[in-house]
Amino acid sequence: MIEISQHAQNIIGSREAIAALEKKDHARLLVLSDSHGRYGIVEGIVRRFGSECDALIFCGDGVSDIAQLLYAAKADKKLGDCVPPVIAAVHGNCDPASYPLDKGTLYFSGMIELKVNGRGILITHGHNQGVDWGVETLGLEMQVSECTTAFYGHTHVAREDNFKNFKIVNPGSCSRPRGGQAPGFAIATVEKSFVDIAFIKMEMGSDGATEYKIWNPY
Repeated sequence: MIEISQHAQNIIGSREAIAALEKKDHARLLVLSDSHGRYGIVEGIVRRFGSECDALIFCGDGVSDIAQLLYAAKADKKLGDCVPPVIAAVHGNCDPASYPLDKGTLYFSGMIELKVNGRGILITHGHNQGVDWGVETLGLEMQVSECTTAFYGHTHVAREDNFKNFKIVNPGSCSRPRGGQAPGFAIATVEKSFVDIAFIKMEMGSDGATEYKIWNPY
């Protein structure tokens, strides 16, 4: 079960788990964004994929869902076992920068530089970088931070941009997709020499249950 404590940049988890993620040779990241209060969707994704991942990345607009996930995980051991040991969540333009949790308070940064497998990964919502009009400003932020991969949200459109040595990824919205897309998220595999992105969309099956399918947003 994840340790509900916060450290540098308001990353959630134990110091040991955060340090282990930085050095882990093969890491998987569950990347979500823009849940906008649809907690049940977030919980369903975490129950299905969380135990297979080393960290949960949340790109904003729905930090209340992250707080609720942590609260629920304290009372539900099966859910707690599914929550990855590290959570890096930023606040979006529709979020507060802090949220009450039981007897304490969770704080959310506007930007996080996370170390995974020796690589720098930038996490932000994107509204301050004008991602509605392109990712150039976000690319400049990456150069300053020396991160080669970035995750952002805000547009509710899944996409991956690759140029020079940079990879910039929006996992899409898990609750309010735009651009004709299905709701979805992403799983990133972080190796020493590359980062691979798998986009996953959610569809209603014939039995009424949610089906998760890998897809290409292009």
